[in-house]
Amino acid sequence: MKLRPVLSILPLALFAAAPVSAAQDEEEAVDPASHTLAEIIACELPDVPTWNGFALWFYDNAEARRHYGMTPVKGDNPFLSEYRLATPIAIFGRTTDRVAFSSSGLMAVLSGVTPQALAKELDVPPVIDAPGKFMGERMVTEAAFDGGSEAFQGTTRISLNVSTVTTHPGKVLAGCSYRIDMKE
Repeated sequence: MKLRPVLSILPLALFAAAPVSAAQDEEEAVDPASHTLAEIIACELPDVPTWNGFALWFYDNAEARRHYGMTPVKGDNPFLSEYRLATPIAIFGRTTDRVAFSSSGLMAVLSGVTPQALAKELDVPPVIDAPGKFMGERMVTEAAFDGGSEAFQGTTRISLNVSTVTTHPGKVLAGCSYRIDMKE
């Protein structure tokens, strides 16, 4: 089975909540503002639809940014939306006042640690470990779903990631990716 990743946050959030949580009644829905940034970053959300609900609620929502004390940070990386936090958070035994959204998750922007050391602490095996670039991933959960038709089949994946990016020299990004890969 060949899978293609779904990369865009908003279309993913609109599309993905249905296949895995169709049985969930609206009364059972969890308020997205009830999640802490630390639990989202540490892969503690229960499933991908919960992330999608949060991402859809957060997207372009000034009230959501105020709720978390976030101020947008202008950056040179078009694949990250970075924010400064009014109150630093504790995550992975460190504190940070910066977080960044990727297309599929939320990352802490950390200083004072190498990606190799953090990956070892978090039991995240490296995928790329080369001069100037580190990427590691550890699968937390992975589950196939069948939405009743061939066009609505795929896999949900939650993974803990540690990486570096050239736009953030001396920083390590660590956090969770919540993805749905659709069967082609």
